[in-house]
Amino acid sequence: MTGQFRESLRSAWLVDPKYDLLFLVNLGWPLLVLLQWWGGLEIQSGISFWQVYFITTPHRWITPALLFMERDRLEANRNKYILITVCLLTIPLAVKISTGALTCLLTIDYIWNAWHFAAQHHGIYSIYGRKTGGISPRRSRIDKWLMRSFLLYVTLRIASWASWGSSTPGWGILDSLFATIPIGMMLREFWQLRAQTVGRCLYFTSVMTLYLAMLGAVVARSPMLLLVLTTASALFHSIEYLAIVSWAVDRTNQSGKSTTELFKRLMPRWGMILAVFIVILGMGAWLMQTHLMELWLTANLIMAFLHYAYDGLIWKSRKAVTT
Repeated sequence: MTGQFRESLRSAWLVDPKYDLLFLVNLGWPLLVLLQWWGGLEIQSGISFWQVYFITTPHRWITPALLFMERDRLEANRNKYILITVCLLTIPLAVKISTGALTCLLTIDYIWNAWHFAAQHHGIYSIYGRKTGGISPRRSRIDKWLMRSFLLYVTLRIASWASWGSSTPGWGILDSLFATIPIGMMLREFWQLRAQTVGRCLYFTSVMTLYLAMLGAVVARSPMLLLVLTTASALFHSIEYLAIVSWAVDRTNQSGKSTTELFKRLMPRWGMILAVFIVILGMGAWLMQTHLMELWLTANLIMAFLHYAYDGLIWKSRKAVTT
């Protein structure tokens, strides 16, 4: 029985306990929040610097690089990718040139980014679910919309509070209603907990607890708490993305799937390649924003849009392959 339990527990992780807990479950986020809270704005701004330039920016810019290295995915949806690329290059540039500002595009970015965050968190939860099994298609669909709805609500609730404060009536009732979603789903995860679902349960609990905390910060009207929590959320999202990409690269390498010669050479050295990419892009982003801010903001916004769009297509194709 002990051997069977250990085997079941081993199957609970996408990679292994240390990797999953550190990079996917992101168990360190509460400590990061406490560090920022106790350290004040000075510590928070320092953490934000590293988060923006060396975590968030690389996680966005790596998506097009992966797409063009994995040429088979590009070829499978060539027309879609060409259309997306042309639209997302020309429309933002046209808006910037014609209006001289990025205000409307930043609004689109916030909304699209909110959906992207929700979709990614649910996507990783689904990967855990497919690995452990035992989830019916009906439950999977319900979980998808419940989880995404709550995550989207919190993100849009933050925007509403930042814009209009708490003067709009009815938020209290909505906050309570939406808060029941993660609480109920977490209780179900713990009720149905088995050795092989530990990774899924911990990941889901970590994500939902963070978003519940952000909702709580809005309800408590605490700007500083919300600031440190949103920084933790941005780090959580970007780190798990880089981690799941690395997991996918390793799976591709082990499976021997057809891909480009360049990617075949890079995959065995992926950890080193990723580290170099992060350092170079982070330093470049900092220098660009310091000396060419307008150009950098425009380029980074375009890359964010490409990241959202490409990412959806890439992971849909991966799901089709793995299911």
